[in-house]
Amino acid sequence: MLCGPRCGVSAPKFRTVEVAVAVRAESSAEVTAAQIARLAGVGRAAVSNWRRRHTDFPQPVGGTPASPTFALADVEAWLAATGKLESISAGDRLWQELRAYSEEWRLADVLADAAAFLSFVRHDDSPWRRWDDQTDAAIAELLPGAVAGHVARTGMPGGRVFAGGLRPERVPFWRALAELADEQGPEAVFEDLHGRYLDSTARTIAVTSLELAAVIASMIPPITEGAIFDPACGTGNLLRAVAKKMGKKMGMGAGRAAQEVDAALVRIAAFRLDWSGWSGPATTIRQGDSLRDDQFAQGRGPQGAALVLCDPPTGVKDWGYDELSYDPRWEFGLPPRSEPELAWLQHCYAHLRPGGTAIVVMPVAAASRRSGRRIRAEMLRRGVLREVVALPPGLASNHALGLHLWVLARPHPGDVNEDGELVDVAEPVRSVPLVDGSAFDRGRLRNIEGDWWYQFRDEPAVTAEVPVIELLDDEVDLTPSRHLQRMAEDVATDHGRALAELAPLLEALPRRLPGQPARTTPVPRAPMVSIAKLVRAGAVHLLLNRDMPHVGMGLEPGDVLVSVSDPTEPPLVVSDQRGGPTPDRHLLRCDPDVLDPYFLAGFLRSEANTRRAVTGSGVFRYDVRRAHIPRLPLTEQRRYGQEFRRLAEFGDLLHRAAALGDDVVRLAIDGLTTGVFIPSSDPQTKGD
Repeated sequence: MLCGPRCGVSAPKFRTVEVAVAVRAESSAEVTAAQIARLAGVGRAAVSNWRRRHTDFPQPVGGTPASPTFALADVEAWLAATGKLESISAGDRLWQELRAYSEEWRLADVLADAAAFLSFVRHDDSPWRRWDDQTDAAIAELLPGAVAGHVARTGMPGGRVFAGGLRPERVPFWRALAELADEQGPEAVFEDLHGRYLDSTARTIAVTSLELAAVIASMIPPITEGAIFDPACGTGNLLRAVAKKMGKKMGMGAGRAAQEVDAALVRIAAFRLDWSGWSGPATTIRQGDSLRDDQFAQGRGPQGAALVLCDPPTGVKDWGYDELSYDPRWEFGLPPRSEPELAWLQHCYAHLRPGGTAIVVMPVAAASRRSGRRIRAEMLRRGVLREVVALPPGLASNHALGLHLWVLARPHPGDVNEDGELVDVAEPVRSVPLVDGSAFDRGRLRNIEGDWWYQFRDEPAVTAEVPVIELLDDEVDLTPSRHLQRMAEDVATDHGRALAELAPLLEALPRRLPGQPARTTPVPRAPMVSIAKLVRAGAVHLLLNRDMPHVGMGLEPGDVLVSVSDPTEPPLVVSDQRGGPTPDRHLLRCDPDVLDPYFLAGFLRSEANTRRAVTGSGVFRYDVRRAHIPRLPLTEQRRYGQEFRRLAEFGDLLHRAAALGDDVVRLAIDGLTTGVFIPSSDPQTKGD
């Protein structure tokens, strides 16, 4: 058997349906057909067939005729009775209960109430521990006021808790949340719910993705004094990434400040920053519209941030253009009505102290729109814009387009020394570094640490230091790729290098071509086991992508990395110890006495598991816990693993050859069209 004696472990690490108290008989959680399919690990068509073929399948309790919903408790009981479901984790169950709340209130509001509740119950003097014998009706009366009192005493921001009251039938959810928090820890439970919220199609508010937050945090230097400020903090992903990077390097004289328009997100961010160690009087999070109601304007908070980080909302048409026409923050000109990003850019700059730096996420179009060229030109003339970095597509949470990072700095006016001389005056900015990382792959992106310009300034076609006078033309286009030019010798050298690398690969491909595997008749049907069950049994240690920012864990040979959002990226078995886990991949670490990593990676790559483990509507999200692999002895696993490894190596070789072939063609065309190369005098090209 695959797990050996471990499969008989009677005390799983994570609470499951059989032992969870999360949902009682009176639970009102409802699920759609798509959610039933994901719970059972089947396609939606299977659920439709069950409804037609089985007269005892639960009847709809809500929704519409085209999209009905079913009681989760009834569905679970039916699946268990028919042998179509082994168990549902307590995390899955809690999430479905939380989604049930969102039918009446916004999902973010319920998640914010969960943050306040967990903050309340984790304190040693919390009365919650004395309410075990209270009825649900009694707790429904006591809990809202007790949590509100805790929020008031601790100064936790985010508006009123339990704004809609608490009905007795909702109390089992809060009991279950407290039970799981006692078992797994409040932070782990909340981060799991928060990660599901970020992945949910029900989320209506764009927030900074974990990967983008990690990229920005990797660029910043240690801050020993002055404030770090995020005027659009969302759920706190960006500040959490900075806290993780800095750790104890954060100076005692440095403060943290943030603002967010949505009250629920304010409370979520405050709770998450508290757990990251960024709490207390040095951290201030306030609720309000940063553009219309700047909570950190002159005289209202810490003045002069050393570092401003911001991923502003995009596509907001009503940002305050009419009422803010004469706002003093518009040092470089009134932002056009259609370009709120330029308003955010100037808002960030207004909060910088002399010598301070701002890193602002901007849409690609903001670098070249005609309506914003006057503001871009003024920023260049004033020496404010210090760098523009183009990022690859896919880092935003709500679209798949590329992004730019604009780096701004407020010039230092200088100081007068003891002799009355002006010193420390910033030199005029004569050129702007532009970096084009739009073609970087995710692997390269993860290894970048520090200032991009200094890392890639010697790499052709990636960086350019463009004189300000050249940028101040009729268009004032700051798009990095427009200003990058390859030197003639670089084109020729790179073309020769690509050819030299491609030739041996093409020779090796026929020798490495895998043969036809032996066929079997009939096809054997081995018993299957889910990854979730292997995790509970201890055969696999699973680190989900959403937990990456909170776990200090390096890679080890044999670890299996699975892409979260790219279905074309095959699972990768780590062969060395370089690098670490990243937010765009799940990590699985096998017990070598129980499970072969190449066997696991091969079956995770199957089409059946891709269909079974995909979640979301229209967006690929891979929940690796839903995948199934066959139960086989370890010796048999290794036979499969060797075959999977050979196939993976051939696939890598093929992709490398294809990539180098593309480079050879692209560089040859580039050389021919720019005059570096001339057509061959031999009419017969090689290979004819």
